[in-house]
Amino acid sequence: MDIEICAVSGYEEVGKNMTAVRINDEVIILDMGIDVSILAQQESEEGNIRVLSTQQLIDLGAVPDDNKISEWKSKVKAIVLGHCHLDHISSVQFLAAKYKCQIIGSPYTIEVLRESLHDEKVMLPNKLTKVELDSKIKISNNITVELIRVTHSTMQCAIIALHTPDGVLLYGNDFKFDNNPILGPKTNYQRLKELGDSGKVLSLITESMYAHRPGHTPDEAVAKEMLSKVLLENNFEDKAIFVTMFSSHITRITTAIELGRKIKRKIVILGRSMGKYIESAERAHIAHITEKVQLCKFGNERKNMLREIEANRGKYLVICTGGQGEPGSILDKIVNKALPFNFKDHDAVIFSCSTIPQPINMANRERLEKILLANKVQIFTNIHVSGHGSHDDIKEFITMVKPKHVIPSQGERFKLDIVVKMCEDMGYKFNKTVHIIKNGERLKID
Repeated sequence: MDIEICAVSGYEEVGKNMTAVRINDEVIILDMGIDVSILAQQESEEGNIRVLSTQQLIDLGAVPDDNKISEWKSKVKAIVLGHCHLDHISSVQFLAAKYKCQIIGSPYTIEVLRESLHDEKVMLPNKLTKVELDSKIKISNNITVELIRVTHSTMQCAIIALHTPDGVLLYGNDFKFDNNPILGPKTNYQRLKELGDSGKVLSLITESMYAHRPGHTPDEAVAKEMLSKVLLENNFEDKAIFVTMFSSHITRITTAIELGRKIKRKIVILGRSMGKYIESAERAHIAHITEKVQLCKFGNERKNMLREIEANRGKYLVICTGGQGEPGSILDKIVNKALPFNFKDHDAVIFSCSTIPQPINMANRERLEKILLANKVQIFTNIHVSGHGSHDDIKEFITMVKPKHVIPSQGERFKLDIVVKMCEDMGYKFNKTVHIIKNGERLKID
């Protein structure tokens, strides 16, 4: 068969993931993400991005430039989404309508996408198709899509397998190998090993975000222990406690709820973004959260709740957005007096997240911390473990599935080079069986 991979976007940076795979005269698109840092900077400087055209967003670098596959447009048979993070699904609203095909994802991914489209008032002609993890959907006589369960930092994530008569192409953006997940099952190692032992894996696209970090990424249970230590071993009597994390990290949210209840706090979750992911998780039957908390998504209910917390700060634990210091988040609005709550001496803000290593995020987070420290707030940072595989996880992945070709993605050039060196040590040959491809470039798979 004639197989060609086009690295539309996400092969020279972190985020904005989009790949197209042509198999004879049929094309499958893998992910349609956005550049979160450019989006944040644009909204910070210019306001609402909804006033911009799709081409303007492409020119800004926020949305993948799918003009690179314009001649494949009529050949696209499906858009397959690996999971629900913004850098994997958030360009669907801008790009998907031009492709006359279905959009496929796990039940949770599709629920989040559907809710996001509703929030943005976007009506797509594309059918949204839910496929259970560890199952397949036939696209045509020559292509079957399989979603293989993998752990990450949100729920129902998949390694995408494209089955063809000549073999299997694997797409592994993003993953970690958590052998003790707190919520949901662990990675389907058995299936990955089956594919590797079959000798049919033609290619593997793997993330390289943390290829430079030695060893394995710690399990989520480590983050739970870190958060437990902060909440259970400090005296926060009569002090406000705010815990911030990525809105999509359902496992971490459930951990914060469990620990908050242990210290006899009522749990309040603030923010529309948090609400979107939580309610999607409930519709996908992943977790039952709203029955255990007070969820305040919108203006007046958030303001009224914060007035209550202000008056009775020792009774509540607040879970909210703002870990990146991003404009418009709950923490940002509080410190800028857009919401009716005032931090006082020795109140606590726990950052159960990392800072995305982009200049705009780092500047926003630094500004937020300065304001909190000026108010004598106790700050606890990096109460977190990553959802991305480190050096030895990537090596384990490659060893497990035994691909004929390896293509690193999702990382700056030095990280891609680390994966290349790793592969060379395993017997792969640069430009023959391990490849670096830039955004817009294509690679034939034989």
